Amino acid sequence: MDFSDRTAIITGGAGGFGNSFAEALAAAGCKVVLADVEQEKVERNARAINKAGGQAVGFVCDVTQARDVDALIAKTLDTFGALDILINNAGGSLGVPKVPIDEIREEDWDRVMDVNLKGTFLCTRAATGPMKAARYGKIVNLSSITARVGGQLTPVQYVSAKGAIISFTRHVAQELGPYGINVNAVAPGIVLTERLQKMWYGRKTEREREEYLNRIPLRRLATPTEITRVVLFLCSDEASFITGVTLDVNGGLFSV
Repeated sequence: MDFSDRTAIITGGAGGFGNSFAEALAAAGCKVVLADVEQEKVERNARAINKAGGQAVGFVCDVTQARDVDALIAKTLDTFGALDILINNAGGSLGVPKVPIDEIREEDWDRVMDVNLKGTFLCTRAATGPMKAARYGKIVNLSSITARVGGQLTPVQYVSAKGAIISFTRHVAQELGPYGINVNAVAPGIVLTERLQKMWYGRKTEREREEYLNRIPLRRLATPTEITRVVLFLCSDEASFITGVTLDVNGGLFSV
């Protein structure tokens, strides 16, 4: 896939999926803006991409704040002159405890919903203007297998936000399709990123891990590279007639 004439914003660009997406896009010629609240990490990742011969900028952005998001879009347009791709990757369960519904603190609910769902909304809203003007755009939202089957290791607010992202994706795809903008989502299963390895090995016994893997037809977890390939496909013109869908990348644990 060739992204030589494209510019992308990747939220949650400080690590994990975000950095993997950015590196892969940059390697394919795309100019990338990595956005995250963690300034040191996001700037470090951008420097690494530039050192490898790509074009990248790190930008500090809290996706729950409209002023930050608007500044992110402005920075991208000022630096690279266009915005073709938006990957709404910022999110996660953010360390809130997984507790019964009647014990959830309101502030923990709001925090997770804001970063995952409100952040996706604010970034999509801000990107829509430039994409409409160009009559072109690719928006990819990160959901989760938990949106399909409920949380194995994650709290209900995360499950709820990721489920809402699927509905959000479907609706916005219908609205923006006439402008040449494709909007899709990816719902990974458990992926062995550095952070999730700690959860996988720290919270599950060997027997629990074995039982979980036996439920997956492919009998293993995904690697970050396997998710990245799917995201890049949806960002590419090879997926030009795909919009409004959520691709489930989970080894067959959930399928429709």
